[in-house]
Amino acid sequence: MVKRLREDPNGDESVGKWVRGTSTIPKVFDQPNGSKLELVWKGRQPVGPRKHPSLFSESIGVLMATSRRFDWTKTWELQDVGDKEWLWDNIKDKWELDETRKEPTLALISGDGFRNKKSKWKRSFYTRYATYEERISHRPEQLSQQEWVQLMEFWDTPEHQAISKHNRANRAKQIAKHTAGRISFPLFEEIMSQEAGAPPSLGDLFVRTHTSSQTNDALDDQPREYINTKHKMKDLVGMDEHGTQLPLSDEIYREVMPPERHGCVRLKGRGVTPTSYFGSDYLRTIV
Repeated sequence: MVKRLREDPNGDESVGKWVRGTSTIPKVFDQPNGSKLELVWKGRQPVGPRKHPSLFSESIGVLMATSRRFDWTKTWELQDVGDKEWLWDNIKDKWELDETRKEPTLALISGDGFRNKKSKWKRSFYTRYATYEERISHRPEQLSQQEWVQLMEFWDTPEHQAISKHNRANRAKQIAKHTAGRISFPLFEEIMSQEAGAPPSLGDLFVRTHTSSQTNDALDDQPREYINTKHKMKDLVGMDEHGTQLPLSDEIYREVMPPERHGCVRLKGRGVTPTSYFGSDYLRTIV
């Protein structure tokens, strides 16, 4: 995001105030010709250098929103193949990417970015206002008037309202608020691996990403209960011969945490399934 001066409705320049505007990410798009930013990958997700994974996702979002190529009333999966190829050609001009990174970039990463962009627009420019007139006057600056009207009309449909209600109910069931901010869990895992010289267990990763660095406490009761239980488990695990706390194994973590959601592994990001991570015996352990 960047700061810009919002004009006073009455034209008084002295009372304008600084507000957040849309970033054009100059670090990415203002590079000299031929220069590209580095990405370090782990599986299907970028995990470094430190700020580059989030910059990578943001730059994809900027290209999507400013290109006037994509239909925001459709899902990412239904976008035109040629437009996705255009996105790939443009993003690899700015980042060090080979063809093996094309599928995860255009599937998982771009799909998440597309959904997140729409969710942010809906939250900031649609849900916040009650009337059509208010909404039309607060158009996201990355969208044309026509694009914004089409998107508002799509959100107004009974079909979308039903889906939105269902999604809100699911979000209300979220069991634990994390403290990772914009840093992905795989990137946090990589940071912890570099600090300790070995990958963290899921239990240690959960504690790190669900504990506030300012208060040294969880954000709500559910993760607090899990973390307190994990600390008790750590006391049982004990120390090694050098007095170093032994890591909380994934087996103990699975004893404490509720079963994983279908097709997902908590903290591991998209594309990792319980059987691929825990092994083929996983399903038998939760029956």
